[in-house]
This record gives sequence, C-alpha cells and structure tokens, in this order.
Amino acid sequence: EVEEAGGDGEEKVDDDGEEDEDDEDEDDEEEEEEEPRLKYQRLGNSVPEILKREAASSVRVHEKFVALGTHEGWIYILDFNGNEIRRFGAHTAIVNDLSFDRLGEFIASCSDDGTVVINGLYSAECESFTYQRPVKALALDPKFSRKGNRQFVSGGLSQQLLLNEKGWFSNKDKVVHSGEGAIYAVAWAESLMAWANDAGVKIFDNAANKRITYIDRPEGSARADLFRPHLVWETPSLLLIGWADYVKIAQVKERPAREGVGAQKYVEILAFFHTDFYIAGLAPLDGGLLVLLAYVVDAEGGNKAAERPELRILTRSNEEVSSDALSMHGFERLAAKDYRLAHLHQHSVLYIVSPRDIVVARARDLDDHLSWLIARRMYAQAVAEAEEKA
Repeated sequence: EVEEAGGDGEEKVDDDGEEDEDDEDEDDEEEEEEEPRLKYQRLGNSVPEILKREAASSVRVHEKFVALGTHEGWIYILDFNGNEIRRFGAHTAIVNDLSFDRLGEFIASCSDDGTVVINGLYSAECESFTYQRPVKALALDPKFSRKGNRQFVSGGLSQQLLLNEKGWFSNKDKVVHSGEGAIYAVAWAESLMAWANDAGVKIFDNAANKRITYIDRPEGSARADLFRPHLVWETPSLLLIGWADYVKIAQVKERPAREGVGAQKYVEILAFFHTDFYIAGLAPLDGGLLVLLAYVVDAEGGNKAAERPELRILTRSNEEVSSDALSMHGFERLAAKDYRLAHLHQHSVLYIVSPRDIVVARARDLDDHLSWLIARRMYAQAVAEAEEKA
C-alpha cells in the first residue's frame, strides 16, 4: 500500500490505495489504461509523531509553509517535507480554522473554546480575543501585516459575523451580519468577504462597507450543520462554493457608473451542479478544472464502514476527468466533516488531511509521464517525447 520514498519525509501512496495484482482479468488488460493526473505521497518527518499523540482538525497552506491545527488546541508550523518549524499552544479545545496573511507573517486560529488567537511567525507577537460562543471560522485581512487597522473577520455559534479592527487604544468588533444561524465558513480576498450560514452564502465589500449579494442554498439541501461548507476565492472576484452535494461558481462583476449612480458590484452564477457524493474539500486546478475531495456514501445506507475518500477532477460542467481513491489512515471510521483539503494553486499542490494522516497530491511532471510510458514498454513514444521536450 505504501512504500518508502527516501529521505524527503514523504511516502508514496498508490492512487487507489491497493496493491497491484499480477492476475488482472484479460478484459482489463485489453482496455486502454489511462495515465493518472496526480501523484500522491504521505507527509512524513514530524507529522507521524504529531498525529500519534494528537488528531488533526484544520490545515492551511502558504507559499512558505503548512499550518496544522489539532483537536487538542495546538498549531504546528511545518515545512513542505513535514518538519516542525514552530508550535503554538493557542487553545484549550479543537482548532476549527486557520488563516495566514498574504505575506505569511501572521497566522490566526479559532476554536470551540471561544477564542481567536493571532501569532506572529517571525516575532513574539501574540494577541488573543475572547468571545462567548465557539468560533468556527475566521479570515485575516490579506494585507493584515501591512495595514495599521489589522482587521480580521470571524463567526460561529454566536450567529454573528464580526469584523475586528485595531483602534487608537483597543480593538473593536463591528457586527457585519447576524441572525441567520451559525456561521460555518469565511473567506477573504482583497476587499471581498464571503461567509456561509444556515441560509446560504453572502458576499460583502469591505471597502464600500456594503453587502453585494446573497446566494441561497438549493431547495432540499442537507442540514447546514452536518456538512462543512467550502469557500475558495480562485481569483479576487471568482468564488468557488462546495457544500454537501452541490457546487456553485460565482463571479463578482461591476456595472459602470451612469446617470449619477456610482459603479455597482453584483454577482453572476457561472455554474451550478449537484454531485453524487458529499464534498469534503474543494480547490481549483490548472486548465479550468476543479478538484473535489469526495466522501462517497452507500445508497443502501446501513452501518457499514465508510468508503475511502476520493479525489475527483471535474470540469466546470460536472464531467469527470479522473478519480483516485485514497487510503487514508482510519478512513473506515471517518465522516465527511473529518477531512480537510488545502491547496497551493500556483504550484498545483493539494494537501488532503484526516485526523491521523496528511497526503500530498501533485501534478505529474514530464519525468513521471516518461516513467509511466517506460513501465508499459512504450519505449518509442517515451524517446520521441523526451527528444521533443529536450
């Protein structure tokens, strides 16, 4: 199932989580084998030891490092090989969400203990903010480290989305929205904030201090608290939404000023489709594709063990490009909300996290492609493609 990959702190993981069989059916041999899109490795070094004593609950990736939050309230800063760089004993309960500023100088975390904590990654700075109810989601202003007002937004079981900023003498909270149920996810890009509550997803323009739109949850959707919503800003104006068994893609646009009326932002839904699985994570992929972490449920129900999670690549019209089943540690006992998916879009790298495991998925490169051809004795094609790329 897993083989050692040398001293880089990672282990190779089969795409389907199972060993190759020599006695495949003849029919299978006759079928044209499709080359995989991604390669997988299990993150090693400090990670196995951390996840022996604690369970992962949240993850966030920056160009400089990986942040891992745990059920025990700790935050670990790791390099891309899984080596621990720093740790923070930030909370007394589960870490629900993490957020970096754009420059990677600060990390914010929130927890069921009702606190938001912001730690400096290159300094001893640490600020803690206490709220009355569990905080489920937060986001730092992308320009947090370069702006004097140092804003962050958070929400949770208090049913309020709060914008906190630094004043002359102390920090203050402003209620951006309230009264529509708990807030489960928050995402911030440039001046735009998006959040998800029981009613659906809303987008707010912080620069204009104005709500832009409300995107409803489809009729008949699963209970909002059972499946974690996923909000990802692919660009500063393009929002990916994955929640339970549906995907929406929302584009923020602007109508030009006219007849004494200033420019007005609005939202256009570019795509909407249902899936045949529950969404445990969502990210953009090169080529205009989407990658979804799929939690597959047996239609017959029952108390059988959970299936392996699958990483599925889809077009934006819901056509499947590829699907890989992942052998995550302890998957048989996990629910959709136990998984996390984080991504570095510019490098096409994905981090799939379960309570006891981290698997890294990367786009396959030319060397991987040539190795795949050679393993199938397609020597002439391998030589031709290598010479073409030389």
